Amino acid sequence: MISGATLIDYKDRYGTKEFFIRRIKKTVIPFIIWSFIGLGYRLVFRQISIDKLNLWFVINGVLRTSIIEIYGFFISLFCIYLCIPLFASVAKDNRKEVFSYLAATGFIINFFVPFVKNVFTIDINWPFSIPVISGSLIYVVIGYLLSNYQMSKRSTIIIYVLSITGLLMHIIGTYNLSIKAGEIVMIFKGYNNVPCITYSVGIFLFFKNHDGRKLPFDKLIQFLGNYTFGIYLIHIYIMWLLDDYFFYNIFKISSISIVYRLVAPFIIIFISTLVVCLIKKIPILKNIVP
Repeated sequence: MISGATLIDYKDRYGTKEFFIRRIKKTVIPFIIWSFIGLGYRLVFRQISIDKLNLWFVINGVLRTSIIEIYGFFISLFCIYLCIPLFASVAKDNRKEVFSYLAATGFIINFFVPFVKNVFTIDINWPFSIPVISGSLIYVVIGYLLSNYQMSKRSTIIIYVLSITGLLMHIIGTYNLSIKAGEIVMIFKGYNNVPCITYSVGIFLFFKNHDGRKLPFDKLIQFLGNYTFGIYLIHIYIMWLLDDYFFYNIFKISSISIVYRLVAPFIIIFISTLVVCLIKKIPILKNIVP
């Protein structure tokens, strides 16, 4: 959504060639470097056998993000970057109408109908989809719309209500279904699912509407804003180390427990932030955590 808000107007600042050069420097290079760091980490801690190590294993591991699975976000991001010149080519005077159409039809056809089918186990074939707005691309146009056009008070309230509803569906729905099934049930989970889309829109709109206003922990939010990408890149390593040598061994806390899920993220983010701060102070290394 931030990519849609900040990059669709890139032609006002530079050309398409410069656009891709900047994206490669800021995301592609860190992705490759940290994928190899992840490979080294997993070899050292014997999560990957050195016997498997060959050229094709490494290439597949990087491209399929099987070395560090959370880096799958990068692949979606790269595909979004490849599509942004297409969205940017829509004339500014037409963007509100075109993007609103894409967001509305894409949400209903690609996400809402399949979601209702899954929730109510409706046995009906739904062969329709709109590829141009499939997957994470819907976030791009929504981010642009929310950033560039003012919502009415009524629309804002509706979005906030849907946002809270989506978040409660995600948390309570997933908890109840998973407890009954004895495993994680994905009906209410997933980035490309109705609950996540609704509360993501609500959160984005909230911060957009409060831009320039004082918020609780405002300084902390601004501070963390400079480190979020670095935290994303390294938090998995902090999490693995804490899981293996701290939470379970010392406190016997399992990573699937409620206590872990509510407490561990704050500890992991705090330590990750300190590590990123340290890396950014080292001249040779600071470029790998943009």
